[in-house]
Amino acid sequence: MILNDLKRKNKMNLEKLADQIIQLSPEQAQELQVILKAKVMPEVEKQKGLLDEQQMANPQVDQMARPPEQTMAPPTARDVALRSLLG
Repeated sequence: MILNDLKRKNKMNLEKLADQIIQLSPEQAQELQVILKAKVMPEVEKQKGLLDEQQMANPQVDQMARPPEQTMAPPTARDVALRSLLG
């Protein structure tokens, strides 16, 4: 019973917060964006540091973090012929 009341109050608080955010002026929205970034950045850096440690400890994780290398297939005779016609 108490848990349901807390969930309901939290939902109402979030809805009020959403209404307030929607009504912000552009200047206030920009200020809020700066504040949120400042509060979130330490956590992002912490997570990045954990990922770097995992990559150093496990080379497979490091390979998965990199984009796959693109290798071009050799041109077919058709491709060569088209290039000579267009070029």
